[in-house]
Amino acid sequence: MTPYEDKTIKDTMREERRKLKDMNGKDKLWYIWEYYKIPIISVVVAIFLIFSIGSAVYNNRFETALNCVILNSQLTSQTTSPDDYFDKDFRSYINLPEDTKIEVNYSMSLSFDESAMSDFTYAELAKLSAMITSKELDVMIARKDSIDHFGKMEGYMDLKKLLSPQEYEKVKDKLYFVTAQETGEKMAVGIEIDKEDFEKKTGLLVDGPILSVMVNSTHTDTALGLIRYMFGL
Repeated sequence: MTPYEDKTIKDTMREERRKLKDMNGKDKLWYIWEYYKIPIISVVVAIFLIFSIGSAVYNNRFETALNCVILNSQLTSQTTSPDDYFDKDFRSYINLPEDTKIEVNYSMSLSFDESAMSDFTYAELAKLSAMITSKELDVMIARKDSIDHFGKMEGYMDLKKLLSPQEYEKVKDKLYFVTAQETGEKMAVGIEIDKEDFEKKTGLLVDGPILSVMVNSTHTDTALGLIRYMFGL
């Protein structure tokens, strides 16, 4: 770089600093965004891509033992963590090694009331449906409306076939039944969870939570272990 070019860059930078110095806060933000938005967006996109690639590489090192979603939940405690209940304590219960993942998503919300549907709700439903179709979901804990929606489409395992006769007998009073639209068969697709007990143990408030196992789950052994853990079987 020649001295002339170097001087030109220095002069340009000095001029930019002088302009910014004479502006108020709002004008500074407008000026920076107006003239530097392309570099700013490029940097943000680059950081996002680097983070996404790094996260994918890191997560691919671990095998997933269970993927669970808890719908329409509200975190009500700052001291009780759902991660402790599902990851730490359940992991210990089934003696799962640390290099195996238990994924629990409690940020999703669904509504099947057409008057309350929004773009966000449709996006959440599409995301959840994609997880189910791609066999990325093993267990769903949700309200009756969500369980009914997927249960009518035979989206859950019949717990009479999953549980042993002894286990089925112990939870028979808590079983939730749904009639399949296509076959008309009434199936035990879920187990009702005590709302207060669930909130106490996880810090999550769900209105009438029900646990169901997806019919295409690829981790039914771990899902069964979760049922035994949560219901003391």
